[in-house]
Amino acid sequence: MEGSWMSVLLLIPTLRASGVLPFEVPPLNYCYTEDACSPYKWVKTFPSCIATASALQSPIELEHVVKKNDSIYPLELRGFGVPQKSWTVVNIWDTVVVKFQAGMTVKGGSIKHNYRLIEMRFHWGSRDTNGSEHKFNSRRFPMEMQIVGLAPGFVNVDAASLVQSGLLMIGVFIDIASDENMAFRAIAHAVLNVSYPGDSVSVTPPALSRLLPDNYKFYQYYGGQTTPPCRQTVIWIVYEKPIFISREQYLPFITSVYYSDRNDPVKKLLVDNYRTIQPSLNRQIFVSSAVKIISARGAAQSQHTLLIHLCILTSSLSMH
Repeated sequence: MEGSWMSVLLLIPTLRASGVLPFEVPPLNYCYTEDACSPYKWVKTFPSCIATASALQSPIELEHVVKKNDSIYPLELRGFGVPQKSWTVVNIWDTVVVKFQAGMTVKGGSIKHNYRLIEMRFHWGSRDTNGSEHKFNSRRFPMEMQIVGLAPGFVNVDAASLVQSGLLMIGVFIDIASDENMAFRAIAHAVLNVSYPGDSVSVTPPALSRLLPDNYKFYQYYGGQTTPPCRQTVIWIVYEKPIFISREQYLPFITSVYYSDRNDPVKKLLVDNYRTIQPSLNRQIFVSSAVKIISARGAAQSQHTLLIHLCILTSSLSMH
């Protein structure tokens, strides 16, 4: 493993100079499926990943339990209904990232800031039963898509993660169905062309709203990054209902993405790139279906507007 990562490290300056890596590279001394650096061993290198009685770690298991609270405003998703000109899909060793153009923001609900969306990341399994990071009612879905937002004043994830509530993460479960998801087609096809770390390709994207569930019920809680250094500075929003893709669209993730260098004689397939479930420690979890998708001109799209007040629940889930 050490030799493989060294070859990757040597590539980074060249990739940055060419513009292939216009973002921070994650630490390379952790992994998912090798025993020496799996999620169970992260705490040896990253003490902040340890679960303690005061640590708000992620991911957690969510359950359908509700206590109503009428004091929360609807969540506003601005720019989600308008397709951008292009997205960039990149293999960054521990996941596949889709880089957005500027123009999409999230605010409202119990969120204090207007978060600027910059990218989305994916977590998947090695088969179609496990792969999502969060669980819902004890189920782990085949995949999870995570949309990343930065609080005002921050230029990247690393800087935003140093400040409480600096990051917003929106989790969307992905399940397998018989029909192809037309909105997901460009991403699935792009994954076939980013097999090795540093590979990137531009795609013509759908409107981001087409990659969200039709049912807007979501759970919101304070947690942390699901990759090292596991900083506990994230506001999490996780949709209850999944979106669906076909098995053919799922296969590129589990069969063609590697975390080893292109020239490494040992090809290491990136699978099961999810963190274990963390204790929720009686933290408050908000529940709501109050979402407005607002066009670039500022008009709410009524067909996507659900004015149902936010709810709040307290979860006492144990660690799984």
